[in-house]
Amino acid sequence: MRRIFIVFAVLFAIKVSAQKGPVELGNHCGDDHHSPTKQIQKAIRAMNQRDYPNATVYIGAALRQSDEDQHALYLKGELSIRTKKFHLAEAHWKQLVKRCPGYKPDLLYAVGSLCMAAGRNDEAESYFEQWLLRDDRETAFDSEVKGMLEEINLKETYLANPVPYAPIPARNINTRWDEYLGALTPDGSQFYFTRRSKKRNKYEGPAAPLRSVEEFSLANTLSSTNSFLFEEGTALSSPFNSKYNEGGPTITADNRLMVFTICERDEKTGKQNCDLYYSTFSFGVWNGIRPVPNVNGPNSWESQPSISPNGDVLYFTSNRKGGFGGLDLYKSTRDLQGVWSIPENLGPTVNTTKNEKSPFIHSDSESMYFASDGHPGMGGYDLFKSSYAPSGWGKPQNLGYPINTEKDEIGMMVTLEGRQAYFSSNKINKANGWDIYFFDLYEAAQPVEVVLVKGTLTKDMFASDDDAKVILKNSSTGERTALQVDEETGDFSAVVKKEDAQSIVIKLEAKKAAFSAAPLRLALASSGPPGNVNRMQIELAQADMEEGESYPIPNILFETNSDRLDALSEMLIAEFADFLVDNNHLKVQIQGHTDNVGEAGANLELSSRRAQRVTNTLYGMGIEASRLSFKGFGESAPVANNDEELGRAKNRRTVFVVTQL
Repeated sequence: MRRIFIVFAVLFAIKVSAQKGPVELGNHCGDDHHSPTKQIQKAIRAMNQRDYPNATVYIGAALRQSDEDQHALYLKGELSIRTKKFHLAEAHWKQLVKRCPGYKPDLLYAVGSLCMAAGRNDEAESYFEQWLLRDDRETAFDSEVKGMLEEINLKETYLANPVPYAPIPARNINTRWDEYLGALTPDGSQFYFTRRSKKRNKYEGPAAPLRSVEEFSLANTLSSTNSFLFEEGTALSSPFNSKYNEGGPTITADNRLMVFTICERDEKTGKQNCDLYYSTFSFGVWNGIRPVPNVNGPNSWESQPSISPNGDVLYFTSNRKGGFGGLDLYKSTRDLQGVWSIPENLGPTVNTTKNEKSPFIHSDSESMYFASDGHPGMGGYDLFKSSYAPSGWGKPQNLGYPINTEKDEIGMMVTLEGRQAYFSSNKINKANGWDIYFFDLYEAAQPVEVVLVKGTLTKDMFASDDDAKVILKNSSTGERTALQVDEETGDFSAVVKKEDAQSIVIKLEAKKAAFSAAPLRLALASSGPPGNVNRMQIELAQADMEEGESYPIPNILFETNSDRLDALSEMLIAEFADFLVDNNHLKVQIQGHTDNVGEAGANLELSSRRAQRVTNTLYGMGIEASRLSFKGFGESAPVANNDEELGRAKNRRTVFVVTQL
């Protein structure tokens, strides 16, 4: 793609495209042939009329009259460009530049571009540098030349400093058929992909011909320690693979929202259009396919989606009007009510005047990998990484050689733990066609470390039917994200950056419901497949408040034999204070309880001090004293067996009792 562009740039730069204006000669050097001969004039007229056979005859006649005719040499290059014999144009114009450097200064640009298109970067660099020194050059092309010089220098740097790269085929999932457009679920348990094979239509009888079929497919992970050891996989059942050309999926961390591309061809015009669709998973099945609202344009192409792990931001590729180039990257955000916003262009730092495609947003929500033929690189489409900061997306980082080559590299995804990347290719094992591969991603290109949170919302049988929301809140920034809760199981998932974990609270919001929330405690997290990702299980409970009833304030921890709170507990109490503000009619008593380890009197005194500490903390957060009281019960009111550690943990608790609704 890059080389094709350069050739077109040459045509534009020297104004000799077959569809544009008349031929313009340069300034002849030396004492002879200052003016074009009759043969040259005839050649120009023939070329302007696109009569290339006669133009060839006249140019040949001019050279027979004088093999030093510089106009004839220029026209030979011009004719070669028009007839797409670029290697001949390069040879003729190199000869002309050597004889007469001032004939047409922009020939230096043209020859440099042709050399670069042919892969001879050292020669191209020399011509470009000469061109930049000319005062009589066409300065409109300065930025293009400087960009190509930057690309040449970068390429030399990348070749001299290769990055680690050893692609390995994904076991079992690769067959004798083509496998591509893959997406590993964030938890590493499933892999969605497209398989192209040949099948017979069973309704056409036993002699039916074999037809090429693309099927949206799924393979489960076989190994708990290797996320790239898969089943062979099978085609998805309804509602998929019915009549559409489907593929390129992206899935949220809970594996319950999938966005993918559907392309349809207009039978009358033959034009193909692609849009983004989604499906949700509930009660063991994928539901109907629906277009993503507010995202698809009536006259534009939307494809290659990538959704954030919590399902609140959707990135994709589009050629809609108003962008910076042919294909640009966009995003749409989903609010707490589930409404998708009008797409927003990611801006000129990411998007160029050329093409950007195949975005992948990592589960850290700030590391984006994408392909571009507009940013300087090895040539063709290269893979880049851009990191998000408060000021916006940062300058894209080329992933280097040999991940990137002179050919096109498109479509890379990174696992949750950030240590492996996977992609599809038909170049590594050409005999087997398209296959899925993965490789260890070097440290500088890895995303931010994350925490995978899986939780369950339990609902009391007498709880209100009002819709409950599970909210992930960053207490430092105030940012809130609504998590999707499975209607059948109550399960929900979220992915947060490890560096933000100490500021994160996941809480329940529902009318009439008691307070239920949990901070992320990394000390309680475990590591698991597909790598050393911190994984955490939390529980929320939905129960309607009644006067006189007791409700836990879970996840409040004190230092051993102390009423001193840790920072996460204070953050949780702050959320409880917000809960009391929202329910300003409510009066509560804070109660403390312990297990039976130690002396009963000491436990009673300790539970009272702890209940008082929580109450005083609420006072300090602006809750009126008239709405609060406290009491300690020590070990006198257990809710679980004190003979077991799990039971003792449940008995060490802080609760609130509703004294007035």
